[in-house]
Amino acid sequence: MSRDDLTFEIPSITEIYDYLAEIAGEIKKAGIKIDTIIGISRGGLVPARFLSDFLLIPDIKIISAGFYLGPKKRMDKPIIYTPLGKEVENKTVLLVDDVADTGETLIAVEKHILEKGAKKVYVAVIYKKPWNKARVDFYSRETDAWIVFPWEFTETAYQLSKMDTWKKFESIIISDERLKKIVERFLEKRI
Repeated sequence: MSRDDLTFEIPSITEIYDYLAEIAGEIKKAGIKIDTIIGISRGGLVPARFLSDFLLIPDIKIISAGFYLGPKKRMDKPIIYTPLGKEVENKTVLLVDDVADTGETLIAVEKHILEKGAKKVYVAVIYKKPWNKARVDFYSRETDAWIVFPWEFTETAYQLSKMDTWKKFESIIISDERLKKIVERFLEKRI
């Protein structure tokens, strides 16, 4: 998909909450006993916390990994910035992120967790892209759109304001007073 074909999906925090409740229900139905949840920073932070609440699993860890620099811009390969120690040894882990796009980050982080001695790793994401290469055990939605999550809206709007796709993005947010106010307040950009 070229940047000209880029479409956007902008879920609300309420929709995200519902999607994660759906995923938690699937995990409970599967009867899996999770020892710890690992959220991939930054996109997996909020989803990991919601799943911790729904599943009553207080043990959350964060691993910082990066691959994307912005919409349709990424590094050559994912980088793990904060490697784990032995805290996952012999544990069943639920690895959480917001989206499985290429799947490269999930693959790299899952491999790292297994190398640190985890017994089993399950992967949960809110959204999965059709071209994803990673194994995803639980997800709620599949899309080929660029997803603008509530926890990254201003950052993404800022990046898009400098790209040729801004007009398309602007036409979406102009009809949503809440999003329009965020852009005007934090980016000081009149819409």
